[in-house]
Amino acid sequence: MALLLSFTKELYKVEELMNREIRLKLAKTDDLIDIKAHNLDKRLCSSLVLAVGRTMKEAENAIISLAAVVQYIYLAHHIHGLVSDDTKRDGCHQYHVLFGDFLFGQSFLKLCESELFNFAGQFVQVIGTMNEGILMRWRMRNKTISTKDYKIIISKERAALLALAAKLGGVLAGIKEPELKKIESYGHSIGMAWAAWEDSLYPTLVNEYFDKAKATIQDLSPFLHVKPLQELYDFFYTETKYDSLLYSVK
Repeated sequence: MALLLSFTKELYKVEELMNREIRLKLAKTDDLIDIKAHNLDKRLCSSLVLAVGRTMKEAENAIISLAAVVQYIYLAHHIHGLVSDDTKRDGCHQYHVLFGDFLFGQSFLKLCESELFNFAGQFVQVIGTMNEGILMRWRMRNKTISTKDYKIIISKERAALLALAAKLGGVLAGIKEPELKKIESYGHSIGMAWAAWEDSLYPTLVNEYFDKAKATIQDLSPFLHVKPLQELYDFFYTETKYDSLLYSVK
C-alpha cells in the first residue's frame, strides 16, 4: 500500500479508535463480519478528512473523530450492500443489516460525544441522498444505464459522502470560501472516480474525475498546503492501478 506520509500516524489513530469503540466480545471490525474490503474501502474516506485537515494544521481530535464518523457511515452502507439473494436464502442478510445499523448508530454517537452534533443534520441529509442513489441503481439493475444516469447515481452514492467529508474537514481546519468549495469539489471527484473504477461500467469516467481532482489540487496550491491532498491522490491512483494490474494478470 502506498504510504500517506503526512498523516499516517493520524490514520492509525482513527483505526485504533474505531476498533476500540466497536469491540464486541474482544472482536475487531474485520472479525465481526466477513467484509471483502479493498484498501480504499478501509482507508480512503478517513484519509480524505485527515488530508483536508492537514492542509491548514496538524490534525486535532475533532478532525480524527470526524474521520471515524465518515468511515462508520461508509462501512455501514458498504455492509448493507453485501445483502444479496444468496445471503437472503441462508439468513446471513440479517447479520449484515444488524451490523450495518450498529455502525450507523455508532456514527451518530460519535458525533454527539465529539461535540460535532452541529453536523448531524448534514449527515442525515447525505445518508438520504446515498439511499436515493442506491434505489436508482436498483430500479435500473436490468436496464442499460446511460452515462448521464450513471453519473447521477454515483454522485448520490459515495461521491456525496466524500464531498461532505471534505467540506466538513475543511470547516474544522478553518478553510474559508472560495477554497472550501474547491475542497468539496475535490472530495466529490475522488468519490466519482472511486465508484466508476469499482463498477468498471464507464472506464473513461475514472480518468475524467482523476483529472478533475488533480486540477483542483493545482487550483488550491496558491492558497493551501496541498501536499496532503496530493498524497491522497497518489495513494488512490496507485491503489487503483495496482489492483487493476493484479486483476489483468489473473
